[in-house]
Amino acid sequence: MIKRKVSSLEMKKPENTKLDENSMLLKASPKRLFESLMEQTADRIYIKDKQSRFVAVSQALASMHGYSDRHDLEGMTDFDLFSIEHAQQAFDDEQKIIETDKPMINIVEKETWPDGSTTWVTSSKAPLHLNSGKLAGILGISRDITDQKIAQEKLAESEQRLREQNKIMSSDYESAHKVQSVMIPGRVPDIKHINIAYLWKPMTSVGGDIISFPRTPNNCLLFYLGDVCGHGATAAFYTVLLKYLTAHQGEVYQDDPTNFLDAVNKEITGRLNSGFVTGMAGHFSRRENDGSRILHLSNCGHPLNLFYRAATHTIESVVLPTGMVMGLPGGTASDTFDLKLEKGDRFYTYTDGIFEASNPEGEEFSRQGLENCLLEHADKPLQETLDQLYKTVAEFTGTPDQQDDITLLAFELT
Repeated sequence: MIKRKVSSLEMKKPENTKLDENSMLLKASPKRLFESLMEQTADRIYIKDKQSRFVAVSQALASMHGYSDRHDLEGMTDFDLFSIEHAQQAFDDEQKIIETDKPMINIVEKETWPDGSTTWVTSSKAPLHLNSGKLAGILGISRDITDQKIAQEKLAESEQRLREQNKIMSSDYESAHKVQSVMIPGRVPDIKHINIAYLWKPMTSVGGDIISFPRTPNNCLLFYLGDVCGHGATAAFYTVLLKYLTAHQGEVYQDDPTNFLDAVNKEITGRLNSGFVTGMAGHFSRRENDGSRILHLSNCGHPLNLFYRAATHTIESVVLPTGMVMGLPGGTASDTFDLKLEKGDRFYTYTDGIFEASNPEGEEFSRQGLENCLLEHADKPLQETLDQLYKTVAEFTGTPDQQDDITLLAFELT
């Protein structure tokens, strides 16, 4: 059988043209309606005379004060039920209403009881007039909001604690930023015929990238660039450890970047809660008679390097032997790779945050973009070239917020 859907217009609705007999009886009994309201409502309703004495109260109000019969409160005042503090405040408010003939709507009131306990209500009080228009007293309605008030106070306390914790955290981050700014790169060597430039831009106040120039027994130019997996404070803590370990290994450096990285890796393995570190180390040999130098390089999972040849005005990737990342058991650095630099040549090493920076369309700046920018500004001083590169990347992404730490280290033979 197919059932026909009944439209809303066909549904039976009560007729509203005339009141039926029952409705007329209800209308004819306003006192009974009032009594039912006062007996059954969950709100605290009351009527007071001009001396703030209760004339009528709802059963909910009477029950709250421990009375089984609401009529027992008739003739009482708040002074009979509450502490003097609350009763006096309520009395003053009601006398003001009587004096000004103006209501008080949705006022939050604190109720203090003789036993010292506290409750909270929202209260509305309005002047009550007789049919003649004469002011006879006030009509009031209160609703308990103690649970909501307690919840709000707990939320406010929680928010306050959170603000205090955020303030402490912000202060800690600022302190950590100052420490990292001094620590990275720390002392930059002043080597004749070698210009050194760097760019260290953490994504937040602190970052996981590190540049270090450890002192060596023979005073050769030794450098280390590392990238701790992750961001923020946790990664930043490990940069402090790496700074210490590279400085310690620099004190016993024997002109071998592979052994240097393996020694640092041995110390840091097992100390990382999670993740790993990529690293690059190298040192420059003494200057040859023709002004050239050999750069001896080794890496631990860090193949990101570029070489600018001044003679041909070209830039190319430096393909290094493969090395394992640091921090994992069994990892070893790559074999040492030698790169010869002539006068005017530049060597760049960097972390991946620079070429992985994306624009709003999701396109990365890319290795090619990096090479093109460095080549375009190769005629500028070395530090200015890096600064221009960072500016170009920022314009490409279209936002002041970095997506990763950005670190570059560059050398130029002069």
